[in-house]
This record gives sequence, structure tokens and C-alpha cells, in this order.
Amino acid sequence: MKLSLTFAFNLNFLDPKLTEDGKPYGPERYKRIAQECYLISKNMNTSYADVLKMTYKEREYLIKFLLDDFNESKKAIDQQMQAIQEKSSSKKR
Repeated sequence: MKLSLTFAFNLNFLDPKLTEDGKPYGPERYKRIAQECYLISKNMNTSYADVLKMTYKEREYLIKFLLDDFNESKKAIDQQMQAIQEKSSSKKR
């Protein structure tokens, strides 16, 4: 029986041993990857298992696309709110 330990080796010689604030790097990176996968699967209606099969670059691109889309939506909402506020302030005069 082969056990699959997702997080068997906490540190890798290619990664820094500690983050800037002195915490181990491995668990922090693992948490960030899990968060990326969660956000992609949540917002793109795909399974978490499928997201895990993506390469790092694919995940990076998708996160960037999601952020760009979010920023565009936020900008449009802000413009609408500003227009509503201008209309309401002009009616008060």
C-alpha cells in the first residue's frame, strides 16, 4: 500500500526555508496554491480536481483574468454609483 502524503516534505532546496516574517515557506505556499485553486474552481464553475491538473502558468493566467474581470466590474459599478449620486444631488438643488 502506497501512502500519498500531500505535504510530506515541508521544505524544498529550491524554495527559501523561511518567509520574510520567519514562518516556514512550504506551508505558506501550499495555502496560497489551495486558495488559488479554490478561487478558480469557484468562479469558473470547474472542479477543484481539474484545477489541480493545471500548470502553474495556467493558474496564474486564470487568476489574472479573474482579477481583470473583477476590476472592470468594479469600475462599472463605481461609475454607475457616481452617476446616481450626481443625479440625486442635482435633484436636491
